[in-house]
Amino acid sequence: MDNEQAEILAEALGGTAWDSGGGINVIKLERPNGSFVVISDEVVCEYGSEEDFDNNKPVSSIFLH
Repeated sequence: MDNEQAEILAEALGGTAWDSGGGINVIKLERPNGSFVVISDEVVCEYGSEEDFDNNKPVSSIFLH
């Protein structure tokens, strides 16, 4: 998705849009327990912590393609 699409979707879902590098735009949804969900146009991943995200270790994933 492009930046504009990410911004619109983030606003609708109550999250934050950001460029994760290389022009890949994602949406980050913070959860009350400190975990978060990252949505791209290819996958939705839940991470238990920033460390899990940095190490690419999602708790769960749903591939969209």
